Amino acid sequence: MVNPMSSPFSIRHYAPENDLHPLSHLLTEIESLDQDGEDTSEEYLLASLQWPNYRPDQDVWVAEIEGKLVGYAVALEQPSQRCTIYVVVHPSQRRKGLGSQLLALTLNRAHELGAKNILVYANEHNSASNLFLKHHKFKQVGSSGAMKLKDRVENPHPQFPKGFILKKYSDVNEPLILLNALDDCYQDMWGHQHQDKRTEEELRSPNFLKYYMPEDILLLFDSEGEVSGICSVKSEGKREADGSLVDLLDAPGVIKKYRQEGYQQPLVLAGIDHLRNKKTRPSILEFWGIPKKRSIYIVPWGLKRSTTILPITRNSRENSHRRSWLHWKKTLP
Repeated sequence: MVNPMSSPFSIRHYAPENDLHPLSHLLTEIESLDQDGEDTSEEYLLASLQWPNYRPDQDVWVAEIEGKLVGYAVALEQPSQRCTIYVVVHPSQRRKGLGSQLLALTLNRAHELGAKNILVYANEHNSASNLFLKHHKFKQVGSSGAMKLKDRVENPHPQFPKGFILKKYSDVNEPLILLNALDDCYQDMWGHQHQDKRTEEELRSPNFLKYYMPEDILLLFDSEGEVSGICSVKSEGKREADGSLVDLLDAPGVIKKYRQEGYQQPLVLAGIDHLRNKKTRPSILEFWGIPKKRSIYIVPWGLKRSTTILPITRNSRENSHRRSWLHWKKTLP
């Protein structure tokens, strides 16, 4: 337990059996003000206990004052000497040093884990969070976000170059092909995990299959039979703030060889078609690791003029359903 004499806060490791409900309440109150689009439900917090390297008694902290939770922090170990951190403080307790205390704990833990690069996300429109990170010597390295497609918007069918073939992973069923696709198609994109060493269990049954069904993972093969792209979808994979369920598309990844060719566009369209073959409902596309000044090639989500594929940059004002985050990095000595 951390309890400096000069601090009114009591900081300890997270105990889900007792803290899960009050933590959900804390995060819900924070979300009501910050409007970051975060899932604060108890169901989500329960699911997070299954994340790789999410160890409440080592890597997760809560802060209390007078028996009430007012802060939460996580240091999530990643491959390749990386660590993702998350720190939030109740609005009533901000600017009192608690955020810096929690940040120091996550950075110390990351150092213990041997991490060299620390990644944290902040809502693009949350100026206080971004100033906080800048004050603590983080540097901006990319962006991520989400776009919403209304259920009645019509989109063109995907078209790929001659010789390219799109297959469901359920028709391929080769774990190494899937693992290599995840590594190669999202290479150097912050926010995506990259594995340096695979366990025997992972080689037999990739963890990715815990989140997406084999038939909902779409793999793009080029004319030489090389995996060149991937797009994964999930029916009713996201819960909106009003409690309604929407479909989820994980933004496509493309190998570096073809990344500038715009193949992300038809992969998104293929994902939409795949979902709508099951049922037509609103969809959310989430994208990660896009460099700040680079366009992400996707369809004009939610626009009436949806028969033309356009590149939408992160500064586009055309789509009111888009949420975006900035990626910040800090390098440890």
